[in-house]
Amino acid sequence: MTRQVAANTGRSQTKSTTIILKVAQSMSQLGIAALPRNYELVYEALSGRLPQLSRDLAALGATPQQDALDELALKHHLVAHGALAADRARAAAQEALSELALQLRHSLAQKHAFRSQLDRFKDRLVADPVAGLSEFADDAARLRDAAGLLMNEEQAFQTALQVSAERFAALEGEFAESRKPLTRDPATGLPNRLALAARLRTMLEAEGITEPVALLVVSVEGLRGIAEQHGGSAAEKALGKLSTLFRKSIKKSDFVARVGGQEFAFLCSDVTEENAEAIAQRIQQSVEALRVALPGRAFTTETLSLSAGIATAQPMATPADVMQQAELALAAARTGSRSGILAYTPELGGKRAKIYSPHAA
Repeated sequence: MTRQVAANTGRSQTKSTTIILKVAQSMSQLGIAALPRNYELVYEALSGRLPQLSRDLAALGATPQQDALDELALKHHLVAHGALAADRARAAAQEALSELALQLRHSLAQKHAFRSQLDRFKDRLVADPVAGLSEFADDAARLRDAAGLLMNEEQAFQTALQVSAERFAALEGEFAESRKPLTRDPATGLPNRLALAARLRTMLEAEGITEPVALLVVSVEGLRGIAEQHGGSAAEKALGKLSTLFRKSIKKSDFVARVGGQEFAFLCSDVTEENAEAIAQRIQQSVEALRVALPGRAFTTETLSLSAGIATAQPMATPADVMQQAELALAAARTGSRSGILAYTPELGGKRAKIYSPHAA
């Protein structure tokens, strides 16, 4: 067993080294600077997970400008560029605040100047109540002009406030976009593993929660093979069909996420273990009914299958506990003679483990 683990670890390290070398070689050939965020960009382009990214990068040609690379990565919501997007939005917010503060100071200065003129006029009336009409008219004209300037300044400040509010609303959207790569899978648009953990934690920690919570972790068998044999475009179409299917397979209050290359997770509230098994069977049948068209083959399609592991949250359970139980059940289901659905029990793999064949009546 130890030798097998060591062999698997060695193969994994060799594969990782090969990938790193390929990425570095591609960056050198294209004249791309050796920045950490550029490594992610080139890796994602080479992986085939985002075919449009690959095409967009190729369109930049040799020795692309760093600004063009950053814009491309931001367009495809890559994780390493989330901080860059946040920094840009933060800088823009600081600039908007500085401009607003300057406008505010100018407006306050105008108000103080008008107040000073009023005070002088009042003091003069007190000191010389029988001042000549011409002198009174001159003071009144000056006050009228000052009041006009003040009103113009107030209008300008109101306009500045409105513009700033619109800019801040736009910046809030940019901040939200910068956070998307942290919680979204770029290929499907579904939430990722991090988002799933946060949602599961919220559900488990909610005060007064009484309904049961079930987590289904599924593996779509055949998806990796489509990518390897028919290219990223075919895999992209398959992922698109799967993400649409999965969104329609659950209630609005439930949650679906992509947690691996071919693994997805469904978080369902107010369901029993039997309900969760029925949901998994229904999703499994829907996946088996999908037909994935292949590039250049009008009458040839690929089919997929699905394995699933189910865990129901117990009192005092943590997100890590529930996720581990569902993944253990999935691993056991995948090692059977046929793809199936397995509900987790403490005696997983023993007599009490229940395996549901995908074609059982």
